[in-house]
Amino acid sequence: MKKILFLATALVLVAGVAAAGPMAFGVRGGYADAGDGGFFVGGHVKGLNITPEIDLVPNVEVAFFDGVSLYSFAADANYSFKEADLGGYTPYAGAEIGMHMYSWDTVMAGADDSYTKMGISILGGLEKSLDESKSLMFELKIGISDYAPDMKFTAGLTFF
Repeated sequence: MKKILFLATALVLVAGVAAAGPMAFGVRGGYADAGDGGFFVGGHVKGLNITPEIDLVPNVEVAFFDGVSLYSFAADANYSFKEADLGGYTPYAGAEIGMHMYSWDTVMAGADDSYTKMGISILGGLEKSLDESKSLMFELKIGISDYAPDMKFTAGLTFF
């Protein structure tokens, strides 16, 4: 039941975002540490500008650790330092709030096989426009709540 609720919430939020106007979609992946290191893959949506400097970036990710899978649906609020130019890269910083569902491959008798909790992270990254149709990003997230992954290093590509 938790998985169905989680996926339904994710679909409703993504549908609402997609209806907001012209969007850019991207792929992401990288290394995550939630007590045990693993890798993750996912996607994101860009184009929800709260102000010219502040973007809302919803994302969905699946991480794989030793015996544990993590399904995350989150929204990042990023502030871009557009006046700073680091060799073509634009730095940004922000925060993330997400819903994280941990699922264990093997479960002890009487224990739950998954749980879903909200988590909060802070983040910083660099983005570079490759051409009119794509941009590259590198990001570091640090979990500041118990249920967010401790650390994530992300690389991603956005298609406009």
